[in-house]
Amino acid sequence: MKILSVAALAVLLAAGSATADAAPRVRASAVQADSAHTPARGSAERAAIMDALRAHRRRFDARPVIFVVNHLRVQRGWAWAAVAPQSPDGRSRYEEESALLRLRAGRWQVVELMPAFGEREGTPDEEDCAWFQHLRRRLPAVPAAILPAEGRRPCLAPHHGH
Repeated sequence: MKILSVAALAVLLAAGSATADAAPRVRASAVQADSAHTPARGSAERAAIMDALRAHRRRFDARPVIFVVNHLRVQRGWAWAAVAPQSPDGRSRYEEESALLRLRAGRWQVVELMPAFGEREGTPDEEDCAWFQHLRRRLPAVPAAILPAEGRRPCLAPHHGH
């Protein structure tokens, strides 16, 4: 049960001053902390993850953005997010970003950004599979259930032409 109380505390800390109507969402996400889940829109947990992605993004691009969330799964203090950044007015859209985040000391932090397609080797399917395989070898504590489908399936054996 210690995991649940730590997760609940982390969500509350990340939310700052939680309003009374936010409290039930915090408890619901804390109960789900041990199973993979997608934080609800408007929840403190989802907002804290998006804020961490925005803060990380500001290091290389100061333009204000909102994220269209294509994938977000959280489990045991880890999160995988695939987002499509766009300007707040929706007129400018930017390249999709995918990131692994970790909850540390009550704050979500980006641990790893998935390189853009052109920055990995092989075909898109081979690229994704190899990248996720390498990630899972380096960080075995990352729950497979938070990863997108291409991060969970085994890689096909490479074809070597001679």
